[in-house]
Amino acid sequence: MSPRIFFIGDSFIHGTGDPTCLGWVGRVCARAMAHNHAFTGYNLGVRGDTTQLIHQRWQPEVQSRSANPASVGFVFSFGANDVNLNDETSQPRVPLADSVAYAQAILGDAQKIDPVLMVESPPIANDLAANQRLAELNQHILDLCQVLAIPHIRTCAALLNTPSWMEEAIANDGAHPREQGYTALAEIILSSQQWSQWLEQFSRIDT
Repeated sequence: MSPRIFFIGDSFIHGTGDPTCLGWVGRVCARAMAHNHAFTGYNLGVRGDTTQLIHQRWQPEVQSRSANPASVGFVFSFGANDVNLNDETSQPRVPLADSVAYAQAILGDAQKIDPVLMVESPPIANDLAANQRLAELNQHILDLCQVLAIPHIRTCAALLNTPSWMEEAIANDGAHPREQGYTALAEIILSSQQWSQWLEQFSRIDT
């Protein structure tokens, strides 16, 4: 049975806004399979999910999809929804300390099961203040990954300087790009040493 890779997170994992319905996850999986990697990929991205909500759901969702696989891998990306402001309180949906605690629980628990890769949350194109809060959370998650020895791919700063991401997201709904933006994010991930080294842990198709 082929390995199973679970991509777990929010709307950026889901690929919201991409009319091709591929997002970055579909593009990354397609490229990997074209290079003879054999695995079953599951997109478990849920629009609007915070670290708190992901913490509540990810293990049951994985368990229902992983009966006796050869091996399992987890790719997480989250954080943008945590820093969005609650309409009623004008405070972040999840306080920073709680976000970090949930991230630690998610990544730590996943690491006990199988290999984990963390992809930094992309920016929110039309919200400078939210991106400042997100940068702080992203740094805490990077620090956490270093402590846990979990490979981590940075994306936020590069995407802030990527016209296809920023222009498409602003023209779309302010946060989610279309196909060119997700293609740019996929290329950042595919070109990273962290992704290629992490993926090599899984089987290749015999050629």
